[in-house]
Amino acid sequence: MFVALLGVLGMALIFRVRMPDGVAARTDGVNIWIDDRLNEIQERCAILHEEIHVELGHSTVQPEAVEFAVRYETAKRLLPEMTGCKGDTLAAAARNKQVTRQVLMDRAATLTDEQARVAGCMECQLCPVIQARYSQHPVGRRYRQLVA
Repeated sequence: MFVALLGVLGMALIFRVRMPDGVAARTDGVNIWIDDRLNEIQERCAILHEEIHVELGHSTVQPEAVEFAVRYETAKRLLPEMTGCKGDTLAAAARNKQVTRQVLMDRAATLTDEQARVAGCMECQLCPVIQARYSQHPVGRRYRQLVA
């Protein structure tokens, strides 16, 4: 089964298949394959992630630094206006925002102090989102290296 996705650069064909290596999705720079076991939220996040790879002209597996940059951009597009999780668990906060836990962690890890303050994340030090900001989360660590 496939669906067509109209994107910035044209049309990408999206195929739902059983990914043999357990990855959620993959692209060859033109087409996108997503695992048919993904739920709707996982699928939404995976498709956008792969669409960003297509936009950037990627057709093969990318180095870790590039992958982190794509993860950051995915999270930024899915959560442009980050809001606090109001003490929810990480899973509940992600579900409420209609993203995966990974995407929520990626976005939280890259918030500036001002963005975190505006989102209300600075009020709850036990919040998993605020903990991600100050953890050794790989996307956050890479992001802080890039903006330093």
